[in-house]
Amino acid sequence: INMLTTLYSNNYHSLETQVTMRPTHGVSFQGTYTWSKNLGIGQAGGLGATYTTLADRHADYALQSDTRVHDFRINGTFLLPIGPGKLFFTNSSGTLARIIEGWQTSWIFNANTGQPTSITAQNMLYANGTPDIVGPFDLKAGKVQYDSGQTWNYFVPGTFKMVPDPQCAQVTASEGLSGQCTLDAIADAKTNQILLQNPKPGTRGTLGQRAIEGPGQWRLDANIQKSFKLTESKSLQFRMDARNILNHPEPVNPVFSTNDPAAAITQTFGTINGKSTLHRQFQ
Repeated sequence: INMLTTLYSNNYHSLETQVTMRPTHGVSFQGTYTWSKNLGIGQAGGLGATYTTLADRHADYALQSDTRVHDFRINGTFLLPIGPGKLFFTNSSGTLARIIEGWQTSWIFNANTGQPTSITAQNMLYANGTPDIVGPFDLKAGKVQYDSGQTWNYFVPGTFKMVPDPQCAQVTASEGLSGQCTLDAIADAKTNQILLQNPKPGTRGTLGQRAIEGPGQWRLDANIQKSFKLTESKSLQFRMDARNILNHPEPVNPVFSTNDPAAAITQTFGTINGKSTLHRQFQ
């Protein structure tokens, strides 16, 4: 039996603002800011989405992964005031004037908040397992903690620790299954209080999907160019572009799992295990 139906829906809300300064004395500028929120059922793109339980699809109504709550972008150009008729060397001419005139620099700066992502737990229904909140867990406390290595953390080191899930205590040694319980929970590293734990079998986690925001990103691109006037209607331009000119790393999303995702890899809750392949590039 095949069924065709409308399973997915989303509501996009936004506030968009823009400020533009047209070229004035060699300077132009444009800045845009967007506040937005995309809520829906089924991930953006729709096809192939899974649900926590097919019997209650609307319960999966949540932020979509393409949401960026704050998005700020600016770009501009600056024509250096050097050369004939400009602020500096205004009376220059000949070869000197051709060398110093026509220099211009441009820039693009983009910054946005992070991607909504889920703290995952064991699937106790069909899919999309999320944990139960049982202690004071601050979803907005995350901030990338850089160090000198290739591994960073999204939380202050020593804030959380992984401990056996309380469900494991219900599997007694007399049954010979105590070693088979591999569920973990997230606890306060100082007080040992359980904060996040796996839901009971057949239940939905109370935290919900895509409840925490990953690391934000920002990038600065720039270029510099020089135009040589050959004739009245012809000119020659040299230009150098620099992408990610400050070589700022863009971390990948942290490990947000209450359980070990792979036995062969030791991962800690909140660990950031790499960054994007983007690096400073010149052209």
